[in-house]
Amino acid sequence: MGNNRGFSLGDDFERVRRFLIDTYPLFDRLFNWGSDRWDVHRFTGRAQAELSGNRAWTESVRIWEHSGRIIGVVNPEGDNEAHLQIHPEHRGIEEEMLEWVAETWPTDRVLTWARQHDSYRRSLLRSGGWEEGGVDGFTHRRSLDGELPPGPIAEGYAVRSIDLRLRDDAERRAAISREVFGSKRTAELAAVLRQAPGYRPDLDLVAVAPDGTFAANTTVWLDEVNRYALFEPVGTHPEHRRRGLASAVIAEGLRRAVTLGATTAYVGSGTDLPANTLYASVGFDAGDAEIRYSYARRA
Repeated sequence: MGNNRGFSLGDDFERVRRFLIDTYPLFDRLFNWGSDRWDVHRFTGRAQAELSGNRAWTESVRIWEHSGRIIGVVNPEGDNEAHLQIHPEHRGIEEEMLEWVAETWPTDRVLTWARQHDSYRRSLLRSGGWEEGGVDGFTHRRSLDGELPPGPIAEGYAVRSIDLRLRDDAERRAAISREVFGSKRTAELAAVLRQAPGYRPDLDLVAVAPDGTFAANTTVWLDEVNRYALFEPVGTHPEHRRRGLASAVIAEGLRRAVTLGATTAYVGSGTDLPANTLYASVGFDAGDAEIRYSYARRA
């Protein structure tokens, strides 16, 4: 068993980020979060907290250590969502991690997830009183060896990078987030993404419509150490769908990732058929399924 303690945003943010990078090759696929998702959680999901300085979310992060090294992390995403990151040689602490979530989480009902193939964690969750739900999403993977999708762009549209230093780009980046994902993104919140350690403007891609609207967008996150790229988010404005624009920005992202040395790409999805059909069309596999679990604290 390791020792566990609270989280200090200064040094610990980078230490957890490094832990996620270091543990990736110890599994045979993306098992923990990637450093990209850790960045996105703070600088997109919690962008308002970065602007206000009220980072209450850090109180729901717990670190387990052994001999001064991180071996496990519990962290939030949404307010009632807890995620486990683990070193594969220390999976014995997962029961303790789940108990900590069940006993201390600030909401009466909390959600977590386990890979469908991860019989160990799923058994721990069931025995700990967590209720199993259904498949909640997929993590798709594809090799970047060989031929990439051509990704032709519809007539009148063009694919380019975003420059969030420009107010106009930040405004249009926020607008597509609101239209596609129902977010409350503003230009100020969109610009917070520039602070993320893994953010690269050359990999923040949009398809621009003839009228200048950002019609489709994807951000590619590159783990240079492990040579993989992850696409998050991917979306097309409702008024510009069925023109192949998402395929076009993904194809451009794949080409740029290969140029930068990536050999594998990932993208996450929910269970909706159109998104999963899109990812299959550009060479991603059917994906690793994630099972949702919930725990309701008794009064």
